[in-house]
Amino acid sequence: MREQRHRALVDAARELATEHGADGFTVDRVATLAGVSRRTVFNHFAGLDQLLVAVCEQILTEVTTDLLEGVDRGTTDLPPGAAGGPAALDAVCQATRDVDLPTAIVTIQHVLGGPDVADERADAISRTAFEHVAGRLRERLLERAPGLDPLDLELTLTLLTSGLATIARHWLEEQPAPPTRVSTGARADWDRLLDRLLHRLRAGHAG
Repeated sequence: MREQRHRALVDAARELATEHGADGFTVDRVATLAGVSRRTVFNHFAGLDQLLVAVCEQILTEVTTDLLEGVDRGTTDLPPGAAGGPAALDAVCQATRDVDLPTAIVTIQHVLGGPDVADERADAISRTAFEHVAGRLRERLLERAPGLDPLDLELTLTLLTSGLATIARHWLEEQPAPPTRVSTGARADWDRLLDRLLHRLRAGHAG
């Protein structure tokens, strides 16, 4: 029951935020649409920002499932010993390239009402959601490659998720207008930025 209410609240917040933006809805409206009391909202979330984090997580989960499947495929035959670590991290990089992050980012941008480089609140919400995705990646990689150095893994995922949030903001700023869908040209721009990020990560590993 609690999980169902949680999902109903996130679904309601996503619907309202998609229609009205991050500042266009209230706790009361979320509660009404979800069919629960105002008190129930606060039993699940400390406030609207935490609820928006959950909305962004839900959006990212739709690509994280594909991301984790890509990690699983890329870590089927890891080299034994220390060599397995870099190979597992390379699998993460490749999986990141294969999933449709641009569509998720455009959707999050629409929900949060950006892009606006001065909007620290929206930036903090999206970064928190990316960090939660990193937590799921961390768990999966430790399952698939138990020999990974925990600190190396933590550093790599921190750099990856922070880098993704950074290039996402830069990518949105490059678009001529707030995108509602990802055009072929915009996707090529994203791939270029992602290549730069992954190159930096791999160069760091090599160093």
